[in-house]
Amino acid sequence: MPSLLAAVDHGVFLYPIALCGLIGLGVALERVYFLLVRASLAPAPFIGAVQEAVLAGDLDRALQLCASAPAAPLAAVVKAALRHADRDREEVQLAVEQATLDAVPLLQARIGYLATIANVVTLFGLLGTIVGLIQSFDAVAQANPEDKQTLLAQGIATAMYATAGGISVAIPTLIAHSVLTLRSNALLDDIDRFALRVVLLLDARRKGAARGED
Repeated sequence: MPSLLAAVDHGVFLYPIALCGLIGLGVALERVYFLLVRASLAPAPFIGAVQEAVLAGDLDRALQLCASAPAAPLAAVVKAALRHADRDREEVQLAVEQATLDAVPLLQARIGYLATIANVVTLFGLLGTIVGLIQSFDAVAQANPEDKQTLLAQGIATAMYATAGGISVAIPTLIAHSVLTLRSNALLDDIDRFALRVVLLLDARRKGAARGED
């Protein structure tokens, strides 16, 4: 066992840490592009334009506004409500709830991987630290006097490189996880808030049409 640990180089732990870092970077960039670009939609102007079209009785135009942002979950939820505009309020709400449930996994997809990656690279760093310390203790206890200083330095280097590598990857990965989680939650909040506004708008439209028929 001591000879095996003595042969361990600090790069053995940096390689998996670097691999995890690359995976985390890929996940973070994909999620940033989706949440900040593709799924991004200014909610107030969008809902204002939809409301204007609905009040004008032009549901086709309102649906076209939704179709102009096909990757935006808010547009998909509003579109689901508009497709049931002539149904009763319960059916409109069910359509909105179903579209919202469909949007949740799209917004939260793969974000949890970042927290897992941060934990894994931290553990790799800890493992490298422990192995490096074992190498150092073995050098002090068993190595020849002329090799003791070199082996001790190698053990400390292994411990420090692994610790620094793990922390260097874990910190930005956790930051990316927090930022993306906040962004996805903000988009879900927009969906809940503005979808309810559309439901109320369609309900008022339906009641106004019923009074007009009377």
